[in-house]
Amino acid sequence: MNHLLGVDAISQALVTGYFIGIGPGSTPMEVQKRLGAAARQLHGSKPHRLLRLDFGLVEATFAGGPDWLCQWVSVHTHRLAEMPSLAGECAERFGLEFSETVAWGQLSPEVRDIADLVDMSPYSVRYRFPAVTATVHLSESSEGDELARVIEKISIGV
Repeated sequence: MNHLLGVDAISQALVTGYFIGIGPGSTPMEVQKRLGAAARQLHGSKPHRLLRLDFGLVEATFAGGPDWLCQWVSVHTHRLAEMPSLAGECAERFGLEFSETVAWGQLSPEVRDIADLVDMSPYSVRYRFPAVTATVHLSESSEGDELARVIEKISIGV
């Protein structure tokens, strides 16, 4: 399996709206074929029931059962620091090489330049990528350096 840097997969997702080939409109079968086994959770009650498949780094949320379609994908990069085995799992399962954290400054300037700042506080920052309906959540930065802020989560489709 060819390996891709995780930050490159994130950059591609923020431009294309698909993280390693999955995104809004994907079926559960397509997502599981690409990402493997998942923890399966049903939330809510009909007609507002949601199906969430959790793959560790990635969660895919579906609506419209019984013909479920992905509504959004969340890439939980904060879990890389919280779960020491996750980076190795990502390399083995998805062919992605991640470090313990992914910083905003690791994304290319071309990708960062297409983002719109949504809100900023001393504790968090959110950027929106309107072309692909994606949001990036960044952590606080003790240095005050925007590029050093850690990407906590990417949500595509919401």
